[in-house]
Amino acid sequence: MEMPRLVVLILNYNSWEATVDYIRQLKLQQSIQLSILVVDNCSTDNSHNALVQHLQNDEQVEIIQSAYNGGYAYGNNFGLKYLQKKIPDNTFVVISNNDISIDNPKLLAQLTNSYDQCNDIAFISPLMHMDGQPAPNAAWKIPDFSYDIGTVAGFNRAKANQAVYYDLPAQQKTMAVECLTGSFFMGKLETFAQLNFFDERTFLYEEERILGLKVKKAGLRNYLALQLKFFHEDSAVISKEMNHLAQIQHLFNSRIVFHQYHAKTNSILLTFLKVFYALYIFAKKLQLSCRKPK
Repeated sequence: MEMPRLVVLILNYNSWEATVDYIRQLKLQQSIQLSILVVDNCSTDNSHNALVQHLQNDEQVEIIQSAYNGGYAYGNNFGLKYLQKKIPDNTFVVISNNDISIDNPKLLAQLTNSYDQCNDIAFISPLMHMDGQPAPNAAWKIPDFSYDIGTVAGFNRAKANQAVYYDLPAQQKTMAVECLTGSFFMGKLETFAQLNFFDERTFLYEEERILGLKVKKAGLRNYLALQLKFFHEDSAVISKEMNHLAQIQHLFNSRIVFHQYHAKTNSILLTFLKVFYALYIFAKKLQLSCRKPK
């Protein structure tokens, strides 16, 4: 039997060393035909040149650079649309952060096997682990409007998160879920195209719920491979490159994009959400200005 062909698409921004280290891990994978595409998302730290210098002689790795830093959705779409010109539509593609660790040399081969056993599948992910334990946010249900208010308004956020997280059955091989973590998941290139890729009106955050809703509307399903795992650390790049207020603004913008263009939330609720978020940002800015030393 021919080994499955698979491309890992890695989005790099100002973190070329982490990308090189991660590629070393990926090259230990067995029983697959592996290619790696690195999209440098217009880094400002000379990442592109450093990546070329370290990887230019590696036949399994290709490095391209986007025209500008348009965030997660734009950068991954840039890579996916590039792949459309290079590989068959039915090729497996893994969307992956560069802050991932893998300790199973057959993870990717086993993931393709799990994919082939699922019905009406769009995407699949191994079970994400953080701090050595299964992460509760490895998969979740598509949040509703009340979640997007309650998690900001100071209500019980833990309870709100608990309502959207799944109870993960220990003995089950796979389970259908609505949203998969965007840090590491796999599908066919043709599925990304069928769903019109990622929504580039988002820069950061909530891409997973938008994609999850697209999958649901298309009559497909996402799956979590419960017996497979990868390890993920909180992104140091986001914390280093963007202040907390900017992160909140991107989060709110992505939620508005979700409700306005995908969930088709009615205009009254949508206006309420926009005003509520605008007032929250105003209050945060006022709070920060008061803290500045005089």
